[in-house]
Amino acid sequence: MNVRDMIPASGRAAELLRSLSHPQRLLVLCALGNEERSVAELRELLDIDQVPMSQQLMRLRADGLVEARRNGTTVYYRITRPEVLTVIEALHSAFCPK
Repeated sequence: MNVRDMIPASGRAAELLRSLSHPQRLLVLCALGNEERSVAELRELLDIDQVPMSQQLMRLRADGLVEARRNGTTVYYRITRPEVLTVIEALHSAFCPK
């Protein structure tokens, strides 16, 4: 690995890692993966109450990692940046038993 290649991207990489540094945000991104999911689906899948789920989704939106789409009263979220999936997959490989 050439560290010089990382110099121009280090700020963006550090921002992404900050966004992933909360367990609930990390789980939300893992649950989204390549899918679009509603807030209700995420809450049920991850067993996270409404208020903390809203807070984590708000932070992920502010950080530009997810975007929302409304269909009637239902809000759906999806990951917007492909590097998020790359990092999530690497974390899964490193930390989740097979």
